[in-house]
Amino acid sequence: MPGDILYEIYRILDVLGKGGSGTVYLARHERSGRLWAVKEIAKEENHLIMEAELLKKLRHPGLPAVGDILEQNGMFYLVMDYIEGKSLKQLLEEEKVFGQEQVVKWGLELCQVLDYLHTREPSVIYRDMKPSNVMRREDGSLVLVDFGTARERKEEAEGDTVWLGTRGYAAPEQYGGHGQTGPETDVYGLGAVLYHLLTGRSPVDPPYGFVPVRTLRPELSGGLEKILACCTRDNPEERYHSCGELAWALKHYQELDETFIRQKKRRRRIFVTCALATAVSFAGSGIMISLERRAIAGTYQAQIAEAEGAVHREDRLEACRKAIRLEPGLSEGYHCLMEIFLEDGTFSAEEELVLREVLNERSDGGGRILDRLQRNETEYQRAAYEIGQAYFYDYEGADGKRASARWLLEAAQAKAGGCLSDREVFRAGILNRIAGYYDKLDIQKRNGDTEVSYEDYWEDLSALGGVEIEEGDNRITALLADRELTAGLSLRMEQFKAAGVDVNSMRDALVRVQERLEVWETEPDHSVYESQLKQEVKEGIMTAKQALDAAFSDS
Repeated sequence: MPGDILYEIYRILDVLGKGGSGTVYLARHERSGRLWAVKEIAKEENHLIMEAELLKKLRHPGLPAVGDILEQNGMFYLVMDYIEGKSLKQLLEEEKVFGQEQVVKWGLELCQVLDYLHTREPSVIYRDMKPSNVMRREDGSLVLVDFGTARERKEEAEGDTVWLGTRGYAAPEQYGGHGQTGPETDVYGLGAVLYHLLTGRSPVDPPYGFVPVRTLRPELSGGLEKILACCTRDNPEERYHSCGELAWALKHYQELDETFIRQKKRRRRIFVTCALATAVSFAGSGIMISLERRAIAGTYQAQIAEAEGAVHREDRLEACRKAIRLEPGLSEGYHCLMEIFLEDGTFSAEEELVLREVLNERSDGGGRILDRLQRNETEYQRAAYEIGQAYFYDYEGADGKRASARWLLEAAQAKAGGCLSDREVFRAGILNRIAGYYDKLDIQKRNGDTEVSYEDYWEDLSALGGVEIEEGDNRITALLADRELTAGLSLRMEQFKAAGVDVNSMRDALVRVQERLEVWETEPDHSVYESQLKQEVKEGIMTAKQALDAAFSDS
């Protein structure tokens, strides 16, 4: 009670709250003056003692730290961080609803906390996500409190839960003891919380359940509507399988909007046009496409659509692979595959292994899939352009530029009227030559030979940055080129100076990049990756300018 002193250390000041898991007091440390939250636990409440033991093992800025576990007068007292701020429940009572950007930000923050819990050994399942259990500190950061229903997951257990959690926010598997709770359980709870924050409608109140969020707030994103619908499905297998997956979806929610998807489909029309032309050529002059070919073509496009619309990354990748197996000679499936790989802005070594597996897989028609693709020259050049750019710009290993060269060379040899535009062919040629410079630079490092013409290198870099965007391109293409140009200037400025490259041509190139970036910074990003590239180009301009000023300070 207020006024009591625990262990002659903690003076009870006030009651912070009472609930099914015990009374929580505000206490002050008598010597340091620091404020703590003290949770009173009866000895018979064994599961709450387990909460204390569980929290002692955890260290995360989004979780309260445990200071002490005390026993006095037949009771246990759990001494924890006192979180100054308001709960999301209190904020909802004040604000009623929140904007989608704020809700996405909070969702990503809570995904981090839950993912930390889920990746412990053994994993910890929180099981009581609700607005009253999330505190917002005065600095704006969130803290997940009240671990009364959390548990460590036991892989050998068949079931674990009977009537634990809060109705409305708790997943269906938390009632009746049917199966074990897992990360998908917390995904459901977090989805319910985000739903409440966006709509102002509590799933605890009648008429219960979840209606599509845009029926309540039409201005909200269709992408967020899809994400929350996935989070709150009754069957755990149909939800996101981890908070990492959910976080990825939240970061890319704009890309799930129907408007964005329509724009994406317009960008894909060139691939569809090429695919149709190829299918007709397969059928032979003057002969209609057979029913079998029609069926394959329909299934192929259905798999491409599945790859674009599926929720889980693994399902999207598998749909791409199925499309490629059906039509190894069409480039659209490879384009789809590379888009999935590059969603996070990186072409990883693991993703490269998947690509190699796909290309080396034996096709139904005999031979490797790569062999089937190479038989159709124009489609092969289209796919080579996509793969070559991924290696050149985004491969995480040291040999990306070198690996890109063979693919870009194929694309650079494309003839007019094929599936590549003249500018794409031109760009492929430049990238191929720049990749060759990198290869020679590596040789120079090893044996001291000077085989690189830095004047030629600069001409190609400048030409790459000068290629204007055309219809069918997107800003990502130009941002990648600008990033390459600014990086080249930053790293090789002394060599460019020694080779006699005109300082004004380098300044002009940076001005051109900066002016284009300034225009695009006033326009919305279509993805997190685009936003990231803009920032990298912005930083690259600053670094390149510093290198240029340092190199030519005496000029």
